[in-house]
Amino acid sequence: MSIIQPFIVPRRYQSSLSQGQIFVYRGDLEHPYAPGNKWHKLKYHLLEAQTRQAKFIATFGGPYSNHLHAFAQTLHTHQTFKALAVIRGELHPQLTLTLRDMVSNNVELWPTLRFDYKRGLNADVVKQINALYGDVYWIPEGGGGVLGAQGCLDWAKSIEALGNQYDAWVVSAGTGTTAAGLLSHPQPVDLHVISALKGAEQQRADILAQALRLRQLEKLKTTYNATGESDLDGRLFFHSDAHEGGFAKHSGPLLEFIDECNAVNPDLPLDPIYTCKTLFYVMKQWQKGGWPYRRTLLIHTGGLQGWRGYV
Repeated sequence: MSIIQPFIVPRRYQSSLSQGQIFVYRGDLEHPYAPGNKWHKLKYHLLEAQTRQAKFIATFGGPYSNHLHAFAQTLHTHQTFKALAVIRGELHPQLTLTLRDMVSNNVELWPTLRFDYKRGLNADVVKQINALYGDVYWIPEGGGGVLGAQGCLDWAKSIEALGNQYDAWVVSAGTGTTAAGLLSHPQPVDLHVISALKGAEQQRADILAQALRLRQLEKLKTTYNATGESDLDGRLFFHSDAHEGGFAKHSGPLLEFIDECNAVNPDLPLDPIYTCKTLFYVMKQWQKGGWPYRRTLLIHTGGLQGWRGYV
C-alpha cells in the first residue's frame, strides 16, 4: 500500500466550488510500535536519555493515551530503561486496554489526581518518583518539547522528499509539538493546524514560538517582513473551532462523516481523536468552496488504538 493515498470525497461534501485534490500521508503505516507522529516525537528523547546514561525514563498521559501506548511498546522493544508512566486520574480495578498493554510491556504505572497531574514536572507524584529512583529522564506529555519537535522536523523532511508538489499541508494538534516541527521546515507551503482541544486559541502562539526556537537550534534561516512577522507566521493557519464539543468528543455530524468516509475510503481508517476531526473540518470548508488549494496533503498522525476506548 502506498504511503500517500488519494482521498475520495464523500458525495455529501462534493462541490463544484472546490476543484482540487486531497491526499493523505499514511503516517499510521510507518512504524510497528509507535505509528504516526509518535516515534518521531520519541526518538530524540530516547537518544538524550541514552546520552545522559539515565536508568529510568518516565512520561505522562491519560488512560487512553496514544503517546503512552507508543511509549510502552517502544521501551519494551529497546529494553534499555526501566519505564514509568504518570497516569492522569485514579486507576480503576478494570484497567483500560491501553493501560493493560502498558502493564504487559512492564511499564510501572503511577496514578495521580487530576489537579496534581496538571502541575507537570512540579507535581507531587513526580517528586515521589524522583525521590525513589533518582536517575529519571522525563519526557513531556505527548512527547512534547523541542526534542519532540525536532523529530517532527525530520519527519517533514522525509515527507517533502517524496515530492508531488503540494500547496498545503494539514495536520492535527494536541500538544502542538508535531505542528511546530512541520512548520519549522523551510518549505514554501501553507500549514493548516486543526486543534483537537476546546479553548486552544493560545496554542497558535505556542506553536509559532516553538518552531522559531527550533529553527534557531537547527540554524535554519527565518525571514521577517516590514511589520516584524516571520515567514512562519504567514504560513501558519490555526483552527481552534474544529473540536466538535471538546477533546475526544464526537458530534452527530462527525460520526456520520466517519461512516461516509469509511464507505468510500475503506482502506483509510481514521483515528477517533485527531485525524477524523481534521478531515471533517477540511471537508466542511471544501463543501462551501472555502478550501482554495489545488493539491492538499493531510498528514495522518496514527492513533488507531484509541478506538478501543469507545468499544
